[in-house]
Amino acid sequence: MSLREDPREARPFRSAGRYVPARGIYTESARLQRLDWVRSVTGTGLRSMQHTQLDAERLTGNIEGFVGSVEIPVGLAGPLLFCGENVQGEIYAPMATTEGALVSSATRGSLAVSMAGGVSTCAVSQSMTRAPVFAFSRMSAASLFALTISQYFNDLRTVIRQVSKHAELISIEPAVLGRTVHLKFTYTTGDAAGQNMTTACTWHACQWILQQDHLIDSQELDSFIIEGNTSGDKKASFQSMTEGRGIRVTADCVLPEGIIKRVLNTTPDELTAGYHHIASGAVHGGVLGSNANAANIVAAIFTATGQDIACVHESSVGQFILERTPVGVYASMTLPGLAVGTVGGGTHLPAQRELLEVMGCTGKGSAARLAEVIAGFALALDLSTVSAAVSGHFVSAHERLGRNRPTR
Repeated sequence: MSLREDPREARPFRSAGRYVPARGIYTESARLQRLDWVRSVTGTGLRSMQHTQLDAERLTGNIEGFVGSVEIPVGLAGPLLFCGENVQGEIYAPMATTEGALVSSATRGSLAVSMAGGVSTCAVSQSMTRAPVFAFSRMSAASLFALTISQYFNDLRTVIRQVSKHAELISIEPAVLGRTVHLKFTYTTGDAAGQNMTTACTWHACQWILQQDHLIDSQELDSFIIEGNTSGDKKASFQSMTEGRGIRVTADCVLPEGIIKRVLNTTPDELTAGYHHIASGAVHGGVLGSNANAANIVAAIFTATGQDIACVHESSVGQFILERTPVGVYASMTLPGLAVGTVGGGTHLPAQRELLEVMGCTGKGSAARLAEVIAGFALALDLSTVSAAVSGHFVSAHERLGRNRPTR
């Protein structure tokens, strides 16, 4: 065989018929058939997969090749007192996690914030983006397309309304890169996170564009792709941080010195000094935003409530701020792009739906409420985490609650 030959072409793949059986069939018997098959192929018992509370027939839009479910421990953090635009009163947050000390730390931060009068929260805005790319033969054709597409905004809104009654197109922004045009569609999506919804809407809008001979010359167009990777979908980006993708939400509170000492076991000066070291380290490391561990809250609540877990990456970009005040410390947390919803995705699954109900996050307007809950608990957790780090208790807490191997 020549060094230039691809060995995969020399030896074509043969599966010997070992495809997962009962593809496309959503029944309990099909699940058990697949489970028996994987046992025979891998030689594993998979006893934990034998039983599941999920109804296979209700998972047609959630998974393929369903064989079972994985149980993740869920703890309740809180209560945290909210004084928000969409949430008021004491809230307990369900957190699905296997990290010891996490729920306790979030609860400690919640206690401090609640004793200080609670957390103020505001869901500032909501948007979801999809950004197809059109490649032309020359830059001149790309530039002409970018200049004229805005004239058809109302036509595109009409097309989109025929696809979804929840998605509302609010802007189209073209970006010319050489002979290509990246066309960012921005929508509001109600109580849905809206990734799949906006993908479908954008696809049909682009099909309409491709049919307009006066807008696109088929001789000039080389190709079209539904996503040109400029929307920031499932990726942390400066664009998502500055412009938002999902719900932009902020939370703040003021902690008096006495509560910081009594509950967080540190002082306002130690807390703010430690914060500045952490913030400058984030800048040096090239981190998007600056926070201690907002991802822990986002991932735990996302998992518990049926969100798109892949969006934890972009949703966890956050800006945690601490300022010394005459009475103690001012603290805030801004999450600019929470890709979160209370309808669609896995939010209809039994346990996930019940945990949304625990927080009062069902019904009209509940996505904004959920975003505020996440931001409030992210602020509480960061306060507790930074306090533990500056007071020297971070490792001992994890030794005691996480690793269960105390170090003397």
